[in-house]
Amino acid sequence: METSKDNGTNECVVSVVWSATHHKNGATPLRVECAQGRGFSGIVMIGSAGQVCEDGKERARTALERLGWEAPPRRILISVSPGEAKIDNSHLDLALCVGLAGVSGQTDWVIRGDEWMFTAEVGLNGELRPVSGVVAWASVAMSHGLKGIVVARENLKELHCLSQVEGLTDNKFKYLGFETLDEVITWVQTGKASELNAEVSVFGGSDAPDFDDMDLSETMRLVAMVAATGMHSVLLRGSPGTGKSMFARRLPSILPLMNPGEHLNALRVHSASSSRVAASILAGVPPYRSPHHFTSLAAMVGTATAPGEMSLASGGVLFLDELPEFRRDVLEGLREPMESGEVAVSRAGCSNTWTSRVLMISAANNCPCGWGASKRRRCVCPPSRVQAYRSRLSGPLQDRIDMQINMEEPTDQVASIFGAATSQDSQTASMREVVARARDLAKSRFQTTGVLLNRDVSSRDILGTFGVDVTEALTWIERITPRHASARSLIRCLRVARSIADVAGRTQVAPEDVECAWSWQAWSAARQRGEVLPI
Repeated sequence: METSKDNGTNECVVSVVWSATHHKNGATPLRVECAQGRGFSGIVMIGSAGQVCEDGKERARTALERLGWEAPPRRILISVSPGEAKIDNSHLDLALCVGLAGVSGQTDWVIRGDEWMFTAEVGLNGELRPVSGVVAWASVAMSHGLKGIVVARENLKELHCLSQVEGLTDNKFKYLGFETLDEVITWVQTGKASELNAEVSVFGGSDAPDFDDMDLSETMRLVAMVAATGMHSVLLRGSPGTGKSMFARRLPSILPLMNPGEHLNALRVHSASSSRVAASILAGVPPYRSPHHFTSLAAMVGTATAPGEMSLASGGVLFLDELPEFRRDVLEGLREPMESGEVAVSRAGCSNTWTSRVLMISAANNCPCGWGASKRRRCVCPPSRVQAYRSRLSGPLQDRIDMQINMEEPTDQVASIFGAATSQDSQTASMREVVARARDLAKSRFQTTGVLLNRDVSSRDILGTFGVDVTEALTWIERITPRHASARSLIRCLRVARSIADVAGRTQVAPEDVECAWSWQAWSAARQRGEVLPI
């Protein structure tokens, strides 16, 4: 708390605390100043505060009065700077409470409010409630040299997780969480925090389904492990009941935990979108998102102020079931993020870039009725409807999908459903081990380049990862792939071939790896379904 003199006669008390607000995919620190001034008694807020923030001063006054606080019989002015910062939510409540308590000058403070950041919603009964964005706000508080951040108790887990991810456990920066405003005021006055701020455990298991209850063919086992190894996008095509959705929902079970960079990004994005981050995200488990096909473009790619499904799934799996049923603008909006791993969103007066490095799994039928190319039932769709259905997935979009898999129909439906359920072998554990070994093999190969996944290898370097003579590799690549293959599909084929070799534990890529990878490209998969494509 700072004090100054007014005209040399009356003492003017100024209280300064820090808070923050959202700015793009980060945060902007806010300096909250409360001062007594001449004029009629009351509380006046200046700055670019929205109505929700304006109402916060009344919530703060009511909560403080329940603790016996008496407003001084003078005008109280609250200034929030920088003035251009847009604030329209309730996370500023706690800072207002602490600032108003300090401006009254009724008690001495042990803690300096201008050395800490305060952010929480305050109920009329003094209860502290969690808010979104505290991960980004803690980071900006560190960068500005503050001693720590004070939040609601429920936000404390993600902050302790942040300290572990960034290696800040031994840092002097403090994370304090309280349940009531009374506890915060007591801490400010005495410097003593309750036992609630002891270390919080953030790790927990995941109850997501795995492959142990699914009867996987050897081909689909390979597809799952290759996709998980290189984070290659997959489009599953087939009749209803072939296991497309079941496969996609179980794929996260064989993914390794997120690396520190992915985990930090996931914490920031999920903290910005929700006041309570899921336990699986705190534990570093890759996220799984499955938006409905009615999802809008803004909900899928995000806006300048909020992340979309592609960003919320970054580091994990984004499952798009019934892919051709998504709106055309949503489908075409996937193209650039799939290529670059980022979503650049611009709106009037605001722009932002969200990370969207996802393993995209999508599913589609072969025709509107679903039974095209089926051996069990006859397709009843007229050719015009089939052509219209297929044309919903544009060529450029399909070219950006690493693997297109035609799902085989089970010959024995009962055995396929109940056969895996009676098995005692854990195929999920063995597949997870293979993926971990393949990831380690790729990591050792890319030690000097900074690349972590085969999908990220540049077109210039991909042949250098094959472990064979480049001239020899070019000879059998030209023999295996057709002349009409696009450059994009060819490069993606070679990246998938590198992942196939890694799954097999081989340092060298063999011709059969390229043959297998090319059979999973869009043109080859369409020919296997009996579709005639233009060349």
